[in-house]
Amino acid sequence: TCLQTLEGHSKWVDSVVFSPDGQRLASGSALDSDNSTIKIWDAATGQCLQTLVTEWHRVYSVAFPPDGQRLASGSGYNNVII
Repeated sequence: TCLQTLEGHSKWVDSVVFSPDGQRLASGSALDSDNSTIKIWDAATGQCLQTLVTEWHRVYSVAFPPDGQRLASGSGYNNVII
């Protein structure tokens, strides 16, 4: 059973991760126009809390550390940004 559908990325989503406390969700997408996006969502409501824009062609991975206070993302350009 589908509990919720989050809509906001205009291209495919390559990575999704819950924060350690389960309150937020981060998703990374492919190129949209000139940039890719990372979105931070409220996991309970599905509301987009923040959109981070990167200059990468694609966001392949997103990850929260155990304290959930930062977010790391990996790209197709051999970059990791925290």
